[in-house]
Amino acid sequence: STSTLPRRATFARVTRDPRASSSSSRRPSTPPAGRRAPRDTLAMAGASDELASRQLALLLAPPTDDDVAAYYASLLAPGRPGHGDVLVKPSATYRGRGLFAARDFAEGERVLCEPPLVGIQQESNREDAAVCAQCFRYVGSIERQIATRLLRDSHEEAREGVVERRVLEELLQGARTLPNSRDFPQPECHECLGGCERNSYCSDACASNAWSRHERHLCVGTCGNERGLAAAAFVNHAKETNDIFPLAARVLLETAHASENNRIRLAASEGTPHSGTPHSGTPHSPPSEIEPAGHPDDDARLVDRCLVDAWRPYAMAHKGVWWETVARPSDVAEGAGEDEFRASMRDIAVESLGLLRAVVALSEPTLLDRYPGLFTVEVYSRVIGMFELNNLEIAVASPVEDYFLAADETFPEDSPERLVTGPLLDALDTGYCTPCEGTGFFALQSCVNSDCDPCVTPLKDDGDRDGSCVLVAKRAIKKGEELTMCYVDEDADVRERRAELADYGFECACERCARESAGLGQARRGGKTK
Repeated sequence: STSTLPRRATFARVTRDPRASSSSSRRPSTPPAGRRAPRDTLAMAGASDELASRQLALLLAPPTDDDVAAYYASLLAPGRPGHGDVLVKPSATYRGRGLFAARDFAEGERVLCEPPLVGIQQESNREDAAVCAQCFRYVGSIERQIATRLLRDSHEEAREGVVERRVLEELLQGARTLPNSRDFPQPECHECLGGCERNSYCSDACASNAWSRHERHLCVGTCGNERGLAAAAFVNHAKETNDIFPLAARVLLETAHASENNRIRLAASEGTPHSGTPHSGTPHSPPSEIEPAGHPDDDARLVDRCLVDAWRPYAMAHKGVWWETVARPSDVAEGAGEDEFRASMRDIAVESLGLLRAVVALSEPTLLDRYPGLFTVEVYSRVIGMFELNNLEIAVASPVEDYFLAADETFPEDSPERLVTGPLLDALDTGYCTPCEGTGFFALQSCVNSDCDPCVTPLKDDGDRDGSCVLVAKRAIKKGEELTMCYVDEDADVRERRAELADYGFECACERCARESAGLGQARRGGKTK
């Protein structure tokens, strides 16, 4: 029986996910039979005109040193996460930028707690964790959390003969409560503004924020009619191929949303006629020193500057074209086999973008006209590649686990309360403790370089209830020291670590890898290491 549970020693650790949240990032699915993978002409309609070419050049241009310094200074301004604790500057040890300690830290002390710039729950995790699609907090009562999971078809066999369906329906509807469940309050469940059942939220604010930024396009609810069907086609394609695509789509849509809000606001402040109304949400800060609009050329410059400003958080990230970034799998032969593998990845990315463009053409076609350079395969592929190289797994502990652990400690084994909670726990089996699992991009954490003998590690405790990344000092850290974490399992063999790190585009040459690799060489030659 699973009714007696071990006390968890520490909260579920958040680890770097080298798979971009989906195994399909390693091995893409081919388009379903009967559906031809589109060529670039479908996904890049209009990409050859002057506007698209100009925007594409702006989006793909590397940021200047001044741009980088200004961005991270604003990101670490007073009152922002990381202020006074960390700073970003060029790394003398590793490639590119690094994150450095701005003060001394003791072992076990929190170094950084940062919310994701953008994130999404894994498709495979949606049945086990009902969380806010915006901030990843669990939503709904303990009773609702348990009943929702056990009423799914996938749990039919597990609940049969263990717990009655009637009991679960009463728990779901609030007609029945569990012992001491009031000690584990959760935010009320708020529906998606589009009426879909795919996403829920912890508040009206989160629901409105998500709707304005991306869900008014991607919601699969019936209120969108033809647009909803197009969104469903995009989402289903991602489920078949790579579930990172909806996250990449959010980046494009949120960039367009932020740019539009700034463009309309600045045009209004200058008294210049404009089309459109700012959508509610949390916009990016308006760009500075933008020339007044009035002449068509001025309006074009305004659009360019607003787009560059909205894109700035992603311009800072290390990116590569998705199908070029992924390391060749060991079971894919070099030469023609590898070419076919990468061509397949390109095909599904182009097809995904074509489906996304079809959605936007129905939800807000002016975005495609005003930002043709944004909705191109060149940008889309690099956003996917950005997640390939920079994503961090999002994990949030389940309140259902907390509830059963508390019940195990509080109620004697033969008590009336355990007669109520025991069957539910048995039906959930080992899945009772499944956390929320997702993937996200973090502006500061993504600056942390990898080392197999790191000084910080992602680790959350029982008080962390949203999708934020928490970095904790593994040892004492001095002010000015570069912060490092291990992107892969640091307990793995050096050969395994290097193989996994190849997906990040480098062979690890840290001191530990060099030392252990030299030891392997000595062992093969029959020698001894010092």
